[in-house]
Amino acid sequence: MQFSGATILLGVIGDPVAQARIPGMANQWLEARGLLGRYVLAPMHVGADDLPAFIAGLRAQRNFAGAVVTMPHKTSVTALLDALTPEARLVGAANVIRRDADGRLTGTVLDGEGFVGGLKAQGHGVAGKRCVLFGAGGAASAIAFALAAHGCGALHLVNRTAAKAESLAQRLRAAFPQLAVDTAVPDGAIDIAINGTRLGMQPGDALPISETVIARSNLVAECVIAPEITALLALARGQGKSIHTGVPMLTAQVELMLEFMGVVWKPH
Repeated sequence: MQFSGATILLGVIGDPVAQARIPGMANQWLEARGLLGRYVLAPMHVGADDLPAFIAGLRAQRNFAGAVVTMPHKTSVTALLDALTPEARLVGAANVIRRDADGRLTGTVLDGEGFVGGLKAQGHGVAGKRCVLFGAGGAASAIAFALAAHGCGALHLVNRTAAKAESLAQRLRAAFPQLAVDTAVPDGAIDIAINGTRLGMQPGDALPISETVIARSNLVAECVIAPEITALLALARGQGKSIHTGVPMLTAQVELMLEFMGVVWKPH
């Protein structure tokens, strides 16, 4: 491993970013393939007010190849990019950006496929399942579209701002007219209850999902990555529920993220 003036920079952009696991995971992936030194991924702590200027500056940084975008910038970053993949346009969010040789920045979204892939890796399918998703921001929107694409039986969207949940519901109905989508917590049993908000990242955060909903859920799943066991998951586990942390969602995306950012690797 040797860094030099030729090292290509990758990043993770968020606020906060100290808790981000992607630098360690991505750099371990690069090291295992003999690529650490040719590339390195570093944390980039950027507040909301500074995001436009920061993104503009990336166009001028010729040894920058791309970045993972984490909370709370996944939705707001889309207006600052030059292009979005069809998936990112549909979801209205981006969690990875790539800088092309001409300085153009393109965004895509992998959170949804990563979340479903992480569930499947742990033995939890989504086909035919009744899912309740809390949140309507960038990560939650990506998860909603992936759940729909993978055949969930019904999707209930719950958000503090009801208008955002209804906007997401309308986009889902347009893309998946066969799917039952509404914006209320259902009565009866729930197969998968999902926290798609950032609640749980900080000590003292309110529970994103009520105890009564947890009690009716077979599986309680997180998209918060750190801490790995949030207060929500600890409570659900204490009730004897199956739980699913946010880490598999990220693990399932690492190689896809690096590939989108232009990391070239040919297995032997």
